[in-house]
Amino acid sequence: MQVEITVKVDGQMVTQHVEQVDGTLEQMEETIDALSRQVAGAALQASVEAVASPRPLFRRRAGSCDTKDTRAER
Repeated sequence: MQVEITVKVDGQMVTQHVEQVDGTLEQMEETIDALSRQVAGAALQASVEAVASPRPLFRRRAGSCDTKDTRAER
């Protein structure tokens, strides 16, 4: 059996895998599972690279980094 998997991100082909799969049903399942994991990794990487500009992970700190006591004075 010939298995063909093509991945496109925003209409642009990222990767294409064509593989001949044979053997027992269990062997074919394992081969196709491994192939799909490889393709998923390539698709994820391509979609990350397709993001125009990365956003900062955290907000910028204020001018002062001092910590303040939030408890009321007693």
